[in-house]
Amino acid sequence: MRQLVWSFIAALLVYGGWQFIRALCIRRQTASLTESAGTAAGTDNDSSGHASPLPKEAPLLSVLPEPESIVQNIAPDNAFDPFALELELQCLRREVDRVWEAFETQRQEIHALRAEVERLTVRPETSMTMPMEPPGVSPEYDEALALARRGVMADVIATRCGITRAEADLVASLAARARQQEARGRRA
Repeated sequence: MRQLVWSFIAALLVYGGWQFIRALCIRRQTASLTESAGTAAGTDNDSSGHASPLPKEAPLLSVLPEPESIVQNIAPDNAFDPFALELELQCLRREVDRVWEAFETQRQEIHALRAEVERLTVRPETSMTMPMEPPGVSPEYDEALALARRGVMADVIATRCGITRAEADLVASLAARARQQEARGRRA
């Protein structure tokens, strides 16, 4: 068991050393790239041997920067740090996951709202089963017609609704005709 632990520690040390050497090689490569880009662009080297970040006479307006100037503007210490890139990649993945979850939540809410709108706009035939008004009945006689459908006498309808006896008789006859048509429709 003890040998297994020591071998694991040794493997970790070897891996750490390999990553350290790899990072040093990448740093040297980026330093040589920035140095060669600096000499190609005509920039001066400072006292440390690194290219200065910007050329002496940089154009005021540039549409698209050249790849050499992009490499030049990157600090050589942080240029291609694989650990920093991996950390940034993980952060971006988490952010994408959060955005995807929010998208899914909104998609489900939209689906529920569409179903609710459809349910409210499509009414089944049985929901509003009020008898149809006979054609030609004025809306001012709605109360009188409702009383006539309940079977109230024409005299009571006339006094209660403030209409003449003849109008009340007419409304009562219309309600009776509507009841007869409903009865025929049920038999057929």
